[in-house]
Amino acid sequence: MARPRVFALLVLLGGCRRADAISTRPEPAPVAVTASSARVATLDASAEAPPASASASASASASAPAADAGPATVERVAVTRDSDAWRVRGEDAGRTRVLFLPGLCSNAQAYLLTFPEAARAHGGVLAIDGDKACGAAGSGFRSFTWDPSLQRARLEAALAASAQAVPEEGFTLVGYSAGASIAQMMHAKWPQLFPRIVLIAPPADPDVARLRTARRVVMMSCARDVPARMKTAASRLEAKGVAARYLEMPGCTHGNIADGERSFGDAFGWLDETL
Repeated sequence: MARPRVFALLVLLGGCRRADAISTRPEPAPVAVTASSARVATLDASAEAPPASASASASASASAPAADAGPATVERVAVTRDSDAWRVRGEDAGRTRVLFLPGLCSNAQAYLLTFPEAARAHGGVLAIDGDKACGAAGSGFRSFTWDPSLQRARLEAALAASAQAVPEEGFTLVGYSAGASIAQMMHAKWPQLFPRIVLIAPPADPDVARLRTARRVVMMSCARDVPARMKTAASRLEAKGVAARYLEMPGCTHGNIADGERSFGDAFGWLDETL
C-alpha cells in the first residue's frame, strides 16, 4: 500500500498498474491503489518557449498518435520559470481541449494517472500544479495563488511549452477543490475561452452567478464528500437555463478520484455533445 508522498515515485518505478481510488493530498493516510494503465514519459519541449496568447495558435511539433499507440501516456512538460506541467495527448497532437487545475497541496500528475484513456479519447488534457510549494521543498505537492489572471498566464506558458494551439471551441476547464474555485473565476472573466466547466467539490458552494454564461457545467463529487452541495448547484443552474449535470464518484472522500476512467469519460462525453 503506497502513501501519497511516494505515489508518483512508485508509478515511475512501475510499482502499480491501475489506480481505482487514489488520494493526491499530502496527509499521511494510506492510499488504495488497485487500478491504472498509464505510463509516464518526458515531453521534448523548448526550455525557452515564450508564453502563448490565449487567442494565438501554436504549431504542433508531433504527429497524432496512431490507433495502436498502446496505453495513454502522461507526459512531463518542462515550463520555463515554472514547475512542470503534465499532459495526456489527444488524437490532434497540436490541440489540447481540456485544462485541469488540482487543489491545494496536490499533485497534478497523480490526478491524470487516474483517467488517461478518457483524457486521450476526449481531446487530451493539460494539467498544471500550483504556483507555490506546499510543505518541504521537493515534496511534489504545490498550492495555488488565488489569482485567475496568474493561473491563466501559467496555463498559456504550459500550452506554449507543449506546442498547443487554442481550440476554436474554447477549452473545457476542470477544477478540483481550490482549483474548482479558481476555475469559476476564470470562466467569469473569460467565458468564451472556458465555455465548458467541470467543478469537483470546491471549498464553498459553487457560485451560480459566475456560471450563468457557461455552455455546459458538470458538478462532481466523491460519494463521501459533498454530493448534496454539488447536486443542489446543478439544479440551481438548470433552473436558470444553464445545461448542468451532477456526476458522483463512488466510495471516495475529498481529494480522491474513484473510477476515474468512467467518471471523467461520462463528464467529457456529455460536454462534447455541444461540439
